[in-house]
Amino acid sequence: MKISRILTVAAFLTMMGSTAFAHDVIIRYSEWLPPTYFMNARGLYPYFDEIKKVTDGRVVVEVSSAPLGPPPRNYQMVMDGIADMAWGLHGYTPGTFPLSGMVELPFHSTNAEKNSIAYWKVFKEFLEPAGMHPGVHTLTVHTQPPGQLFNSVRPIKTGADFAGLKIRSTNSAVAGSLEALGAIPVGIPVTEMREALEKGIVDGATLTDEALYNFKVNQFVKYEMDVPGGLYNASMFLVINPVTWGKISPEDQAAITAISGAVLAGKLGKVWQDEQDASVKKAKADGIEISVPDGALLEFLHKKLDGFEGAWLTKADAAGIDGAAALKAYRDLSGE
Repeated sequence: MKISRILTVAAFLTMMGSTAFAHDVIIRYSEWLPPTYFMNARGLYPYFDEIKKVTDGRVVVEVSSAPLGPPPRNYQMVMDGIADMAWGLHGYTPGTFPLSGMVELPFHSTNAEKNSIAYWKVFKEFLEPAGMHPGVHTLTVHTQPPGQLFNSVRPIKTGADFAGLKIRSTNSAVAGSLEALGAIPVGIPVTEMREALEKGIVDGATLTDEALYNFKVNQFVKYEMDVPGGLYNASMFLVINPVTWGKISPEDQAAITAISGAVLAGKLGKVWQDEQDASVKKAKADGIEISVPDGALLEFLHKKLDGFEGAWLTKADAAGIDGAAALKAYRDLSGE
């Protein structure tokens, strides 16, 4: 009986031990958008599932039920270990990541999938060695589809039509562009955009078409200026705390790396581009007036905005990289 009891206790302790240590590493991911948001449901969450699969359950990503901090602090929270992993926009912290401005420039965005893969490759060759992402391990960087300008006041037919329009800007680069065009940029997080449009705090916003519907603001805009190559783009990151990354075995690190980087950048870009393409059709069906600038208006846009490329090249040179080579590589890889 004693032996039987000892075996029973041993079996119980073994079971408890296997339950307590079912996963080698649990990664706390700070969630700041609804679980139903398309980039979560079709982009990030499948990637988290894939991490569990390729590591045979030894590494598991746990999504927080609420943000562990405000979205502009996503990167810093990972550095500080408040969160193990976070996804966010470089543009939420103006001036912190000047090299990310390479993909934010106007007129040069094509397709989010191609741009994202190109961005990752240039990041690894040029930007990361220059210190763009200190204090973290980078899983990927990527872009969105080309961003445009929407408003509820008037169609943009001439340069004068920008004057006085209060426009929610996506990042500091966009704010600079709006100022150069004569509009008034207003810095508002995307989570507060609907209220600002509904209350008339802003007349419009710089957005992608998919954002009209995913953030339920389509009823507050009437006009879209669809700039060839985009008025702007945005730069996103997915990073993990280096201490947390170091707890993962080399074999599992290799398995995760194989599904990250360019592979993940392309997947996230494609999810976003597919959503965008479907939303453009929806916007047209809903009666949003879409105009493509040409002639004098397009010349006006280039006259006011082409100088931002030179400004970025200056920042790149200050960071010790060949900005012209990086920008050329990005555009060549994007298929422009």
